[in-house]
Amino acid sequence: MIWYGCDYNPEQWDAATVEQDVRLMAEAGVNLVTLAVFAWAELEPRPEQFELAWLDDLIGRLDDAGIAVDLATGTASTPTWLGDLDDDLGSVDRWGRRRAGGARGHHCPSSPAYQLAALRLTAALAERYANDPRVVMWHSGNEYGGPEACYCERCGAGFIVWLKRRYDDLDALNAAWGTAFWSLRLGRWEHVEPPRATSDLHNPAQVLDWNRFRSDLLLEQFTAERDLIKAVNPDARVMTNFMGLFPELDYWSWAREEDLVTDDTYPDPNDPRGAQDNALHLDLMRSLGEGKPFLVLEQAVGAVQWRDLNTPKRPGQFRLWSLQAVARGAQGVCQFQWRASVRGAETFHSAMVGHAGPTGPRWDEVVRLGAELETLDLANDERVHADVAILLDWNSSWARRAAHTPDDAAPDAELRRWHAAFFELGIPTDFVSVDSDLSGYRVLVLPSHFLVSRATAERIERFVDQGGHVVGTYLTGVVDDTQGVHAGGYPGPLGELFGVRVLEHWPLPTATASPVPGVARISGAVRAPFPGPVESHWGTLGYARFAELVEARGGDALATFVDGDLAGAPAVVARRHGAGRATYLAVSLEEESLLAVAGALAADAGVRPTVLDLPAGVEAVRRGDRLFLLNHGDEIRVVGLGTLSAADPEVTEVRVGPRDVRVVGLVPH
Repeated sequence: MIWYGCDYNPEQWDAATVEQDVRLMAEAGVNLVTLAVFAWAELEPRPEQFELAWLDDLIGRLDDAGIAVDLATGTASTPTWLGDLDDDLGSVDRWGRRRAGGARGHHCPSSPAYQLAALRLTAALAERYANDPRVVMWHSGNEYGGPEACYCERCGAGFIVWLKRRYDDLDALNAAWGTAFWSLRLGRWEHVEPPRATSDLHNPAQVLDWNRFRSDLLLEQFTAERDLIKAVNPDARVMTNFMGLFPELDYWSWAREEDLVTDDTYPDPNDPRGAQDNALHLDLMRSLGEGKPFLVLEQAVGAVQWRDLNTPKRPGQFRLWSLQAVARGAQGVCQFQWRASVRGAETFHSAMVGHAGPTGPRWDEVVRLGAELETLDLANDERVHADVAILLDWNSSWARRAAHTPDDAAPDAELRRWHAAFFELGIPTDFVSVDSDLSGYRVLVLPSHFLVSRATAERIERFVDQGGHVVGTYLTGVVDDTQGVHAGGYPGPLGELFGVRVLEHWPLPTATASPVPGVARISGAVRAPFPGPVESHWGTLGYARFAELVEARGGDALATFVDGDLAGAPAVVARRHGAGRATYLAVSLEEESLLAVAGALAADAGVRPTVLDLPAGVEAVRRGDRLFLLNHGDEIRVVGLGTLSAADPEVTEVRVGPRDVRVVGLVPH
């Protein structure tokens, strides 16, 4: 069964509207509703006085309509009365300013009053509903880490406790943080502070550990709520909603504490790469689950309300992107929200029922999708198989963001580009952590993987030794897990594997106006750093933004800089290692060249697209014995199945309309 549903906020509506909503949900094919995400003030209007009769009634109404419940703990946003119990309830920004109420998530996560009240509410809900078969899953909090971090004294004290567990003593902490630099040696634990606003650049190692601490601090809240629910019913399924490549939390550690993985995904209809962005979210959630089911818990039916320009999805695009989620492994697609709010901060966010009511083409699409999903019988074990994996480690992203590196590009920029390349090539891709089993993959990509420990390097070496192909890019293997730069040149412990040593980073300027030679006699004769064209056996490679001066040390140059500042230096180096191969790219390839190189490297490793020779605009994804053909473009396309065999032998090609989806049954593997 595919879950199809929404967030529902009955506290915003009168009884007549709620009665109508339940009837309309059944009409739309809704079978799962998330309740009480922001209902703390309704559940507990005064301290320790719980009012749950309205929730009992609503769960019963939904059950009568055949609709199951995902019950939230309600702890994502505090009631106003909680501020009476803690004068310092508001979180503190890095400049020492306490945040006021009036918005969700303004509280300090270390507030004892908040922690006690949140667990008390969770316990009350668990006691009443944890064994209720109508509640099929539990939703702890909401979008943890979304509000900005708190830098108050209480969080600072918690940071010290966390550091003591990690380093045992101050000498180890001073060594890890490199406090000999700038005379920053810590003489007492009390000298440790969060990385608040200060006079100059922060200590990168301090910031790295602060990010680790904050992820763990919020995870402790999640697991505390989870454990209260499971104390009543060990089989209860508990999760919280993720936000794609959200930079603040280590989702690998979070996902392993959950019973299923869920995500909020909001690709921009104004962006031609929206489907690409959605695919990244979906592949990441499937990967984080490591075999667990995953759901899209939030997406928009039409427009959102938080972009500068909130254009709705085009006709058919809501269904298209929903089925893209199912194709890539989702066991459900849910929307924020059921009925569009008429007051509050999200008034103009679209919903399954808009302000005009259940009418028009948007409502027709909602009903059509519900009926269609009901006919799709996909078991959890019908998964998407991928031969390519991309290494993703939040520690590496934090390290690069904290390190004041040679460029200010987003730490995940190269990761996104490589995933996008395989998406455009039609090659399925997983994400893996530094602890994941790599044995099922043929290609492993390290996209600017800044932090590489010796243990991670050894795992990658074993992967290559056993026949895998690893691809590393510029800014890989620069620091270790305490933010210390690897001695002897980058990529540190991966240098021998790649057969390369990086001598110098060359971040490159974007094009700027040049001085007029006739006027600026000296400056007009000077040009910006120019490594030179890159020639390879793939042809001339276009690159931009970043290059490196490297020397081959046992590896073979597959591409070389010519006629520039780095003339003669290798730009791409490959080396055989055991039964596999390692390739290092010392440039940030432009899109056309990246597609060519990624496709060639995949082919060398025996990896092919799901369907060969796909027409423009069409995405093909195989999940089990079903082939999903999704046409993201504006023209009708005819797709030949090539080497795939349809369950119906008469089917050898499929016609797919604009922003349409066709699902083809295949002969089992």
